[in-house]
Amino acid sequence: MKLSCVDAIAPGTTLKEKFGNLEKYGFEGIEIWAMGSVGSELENEIKEAASESKIKPSSVIVVNEAFYRPLDSEEAKQVKAYAMKESLRLAAAIGAVSIVVPEYGSQLPPPIFMLPPLGETEKGLLLGLLAEVGRYARGVGATLVLEPINRYETRFFHTLEDAVGICKEVGIPNVKIMADLFQMSIEERNIAESIRRARDYIRHVHLSDSGRLLPGHGNIDFKAVFAALKEIGYEGYMALECAIPGNPEEELPRCVEYLRKCMP
Repeated sequence: MKLSCVDAIAPGTTLKEKFGNLEKYGFEGIEIWAMGSVGSELENEIKEAASESKIKPSSVIVVNEAFYRPLDSEEAKQVKAYAMKESLRLAAAIGAVSIVVPEYGSQLPPPIFMLPPLGETEKGLLLGLLAEVGRYARGVGATLVLEPINRYETRFFHTLEDAVGICKEVGIPNVKIMADLFQMSIEERNIAESIRRARDYIRHVHLSDSGRLLPGHGNIDFKAVFAALKEIGYEGYMALECAIPGNPEEELPRCVEYLRKCMP
């Protein structure tokens, strides 16, 4: 298991500075949030920074208008497919995995009732999108990682089990899932057991405590989580994605120390 950190919370004004600081703090990887379009300039900047550092790109996600647009039509599906393929192209070029959220935005489900199942049209758009993008992932030699999001932020898959079910329906080996501990703290009854059940599909992990807090500031049992990851043979990256109370230059190395102590 290797520690990574999203670039948005890493100190530094350039990627080169962020790579350098994360290496100094004890991380091994960095997650790239590509805000807007993805071009050769970003790819070259990442490769240059990585060539001068022990830090390696662990993961990438493209965040633009397609990220927030509802998946409610063939047109919307194609807009999202284009953004996801851009992310996969970049991921393949830098040796990372590509994180996918088919639809992201505020939802208003009554919290005391079961959520209604997806309609045939919604399910068809979702599976069609992931099949198209999954085939592209296979073609460029990248891995498409589905992120289960809690019920208050998406209509689609919310638990690891939900996402595994989608992977099985898509049926493309390059389509896997991510375990995000913040999302799991809302949706899973037992985080460690859910990880064990999804053992063959987890290809990336997001680290944060409950409430999106810095690990050690909430109520997630990181020792149990890391024990479960070790049990399933997970050897990939775990990217820190959380709020940082105080000075990141002090809190991030302290967090690395805490996380290392929790690992078996």
